[in-house]
Amino acid sequence: MAGKIPKTAVGNMVRREPIRLKPATSLGDVVAAMKTQERGAAIVEDDNGRPVGIVTEHDFRAKLDHGSLDWHSHTVDTIMNKNPKTIRSSQFLHEALALMISCKFRHVPVINDNDYVINILSIRDIIIYMAKLYPQEFLNQPPDPHTESSGRYGG
Repeated sequence: MAGKIPKTAVGNMVRREPIRLKPATSLGDVVAAMKTQERGAAIVEDDNGRPVGIVTEHDFRAKLDHGSLDWHSHTVDTIMNKNPKTIRSSQFLHEALALMISCKFRHVPVINDNDYVINILSIRDIIIYMAKLYPQEFLNQPPDPHTESSGRYGG
């Protein structure tokens, strides 16, 4: 691996169709969809299919009034990140990582040339991709599995 991130277009890393929501979708429906589909984020689109927001599991922790008994009936547009930053499917993985690091994102919408969201790239997607690309480095097995550590690690 030698510290190099491959020149892989983000569009080639697309794993599955994103959860697509309308701004008026209830938070209860959002939670149900994210749980059922095992996703950490969903895209919020206008009637033309253009992204107007993204909602992540972080938004539920940070922006939701947990004291409210009727939170599930509120709409996603009350907690979503409006006008999300996106990355084009033709851009490279290192560009996506730079955006995610500089903005402290764990999810970023991937758009095509017509500005439609085709996926939401997650940090998990990147780790899985890199682990498959560089299995030796990610498996982190000792050369001899019977060798024991000579020093203490951790505290």
